[in-house]
Amino acid sequence: MRRKNRKWVALAVGIYLFIMWSAYRWGISQRLPEGNIFIHLQREGLKRQAEESARAAKEHPSPVPIATPQARINAAGPAYVAARYDATHIVFMVATDTESRFPNSPPRRASGMPTRIAAPSSPAAPLAGLQELYEPDSESLHFFPVAVQKTQPGDRWLLSFSPEATMPVVIDRVVIAPMGCSLALGFLASIPADQQAIFANSSREYFVARRDPVELADPPVASHVAELTGWKVSPAAARQIEQQLNADMKDEVAKIDARLLQSAGTPGATAENVLAGDARPRLKEWLHADQGLARGEGRLDYDVHAYQLTPDGLPRLFVRARWKLAGVPVFLMAAWFKAEPPDAPTLLFADSTWSTAMREGEAAASLGDRLDFEAILNEFDADHDGWAELLILSADGRSSGTSQSANQGAATTIQAYLYTDQGLLAMKAPLRRDMQSPAACLDP
Repeated sequence: MRRKNRKWVALAVGIYLFIMWSAYRWGISQRLPEGNIFIHLQREGLKRQAEESARAAKEHPSPVPIATPQARINAAGPAYVAARYDATHIVFMVATDTESRFPNSPPRRASGMPTRIAAPSSPAAPLAGLQELYEPDSESLHFFPVAVQKTQPGDRWLLSFSPEATMPVVIDRVVIAPMGCSLALGFLASIPADQQAIFANSSREYFVARRDPVELADPPVASHVAELTGWKVSPAAARQIEQQLNADMKDEVAKIDARLLQSAGTPGATAENVLAGDARPRLKEWLHADQGLARGEGRLDYDVHAYQLTPDGLPRLFVRARWKLAGVPVFLMAAWFKAEPPDAPTLLFADSTWSTAMREGEAAASLGDRLDFEAILNEFDADHDGWAELLILSADGRSSGTSQSANQGAATTIQAYLYTDQGLLAMKAPLRRDMQSPAACLDP
């Protein structure tokens, strides 16, 4: 650069710096409500960013988080099957199979015999079998399970009464209940006076009892868990249900027969067949019957019950299905469908464990005579997350004794489940009722 031009360049730089400094001073001197202009520009930028984020979230909403099945079970806590005892009392068991009902020798721990509690004049909740109750002597309580020892008369528990209602119950006393050939321990509890009218006027007989309240969903879901008694199956929906039931039945028959054939070839099974004498012929009969089912020769009958059990409000269909050959029940299935759309229900999951027991020769003779091998006794939504808890009665599908006699009694189980579209999740402490006669418990 020539010497004579340097002064002009320096002058230009000085003028530029003066202008920039003056602009900065002017910006600082501008007083807006939230501060100077630079703070204003920064806040405007943040505001525009927030608006863009809100617009994107509205156009592409994130899925609402759903509690995992394990989280739902943990939130529900220990839940025990409770049954109506009379107009003002319920009874529930917290420890089952504590000891034999008819021990070979009197228990050493007891200093006295249990006292029978007078049964109510109007029996209630017959499916639970909790009408024959005994009160243990006070000295025996020391030997009872911790769950029993830690609960005192006057303690308050909570009773899931209906889909909408939960009420307190007050522990009256410890009770012993014969359950087939074994004894169970639990509590007789009373309904508070301000709830007795509601309890007495209700037709519900089976409930869920908890020591602690259930943790509520945050936020709670506004849904109404209930049976949809007015829901009707359209002819188109019936065709879809029957088609899917038959397809699933054939798949299950193939799987069951494959397992039976595999087991029949094991050394242990072969020895057992020799001792039983008739096991292998019966297997051949079942395989022949199943071939008929695979060809579509079985006569299907079923019933359908619709429920609202989920936050989406779409009906879920509980279907009890039975297939007969020559008038004899040969396959049982409980299935759940989603009624979306109403005329084309979709099979969600199914259970055919009763059919396996029938083929293994372990089912009671009366199993399948009626469509009552599984039944829903009550529905709840204790945590208000929109997903139902179901109290379900199920025939165990296994006869209750060791001999395969015609007098052998059946067994049933009442258990609380959490409903999901992938299957039912069993909660703690089922109530299993062994319905064989007391005389059968004394057989050598």
